[in-house]
Amino acid sequence: MTRDDFIRLVGKSVFHVTLESNMTGIGARGLLRPAEAARQAGFAPADVALRKDPETIVANAGPMTLNHQRPLLAGEDNAGDFLSSGSLRDWAMQLDERVFFWPRRMRQSYIDSFGADAHLVVLEIDAGGLFDIYADNLDLAPINSGAALRKPARRGPWIYVPATATVEAFRTNRIKRDLVKSRDAVAELSLRCDIPGPQLSVLRITREA
Repeated sequence: MTRDDFIRLVGKSVFHVTLESNMTGIGARGLLRPAEAARQAGFAPADVALRKDPETIVANAGPMTLNHQRPLLAGEDNAGDFLSSGSLRDWAMQLDERVFFWPRRMRQSYIDSFGADAHLVVLEIDAGGLFDIYADNLDLAPINSGAALRKPARRGPWIYVPATATVEAFRTNRIKRDLVKSRDAVAELSLRCDIPGPQLSVLRITREA
């Protein structure tokens, strides 16, 4: 897909949600994948996977709190029904190798997952700029791939369609697998690499109050 195709799919802005306590570190180091933060803190990524509660670790440039993975753990007893391969831990570990974004500011189901008492910051990111810099590491998904609440959608590595694929490849990915009958829309974006602080500053949109 082209840059314009991508913007038509996701909008002119995409959004990343984080805890307010993470903002000092984000200002210094940018957006890190949880697995990379774990490695910087001296942990194996497996040590922080399937988090029942938020975990604060000390990555480069200070502490970073990783959100819990309770929405995924909700599917612990029936993981084989919605995962096409691998274990729930395998899935959690691949999630931790990604930085997630949403195509709408109020991705309320995700914001709610932090808990009512969480103090959150929503970072608005220029979608076209994200595509320009990171298209080779950017994936689109039609579901919240980190949640297994209620009747979780079938998923595997194939649920992520690269931004370098065609629009048609994304929209018909699940139709071709006989999983849905309607063409998909983007529910989630994920980046398979970190965004360093200087590039995040360029990509971040700040608006006048």
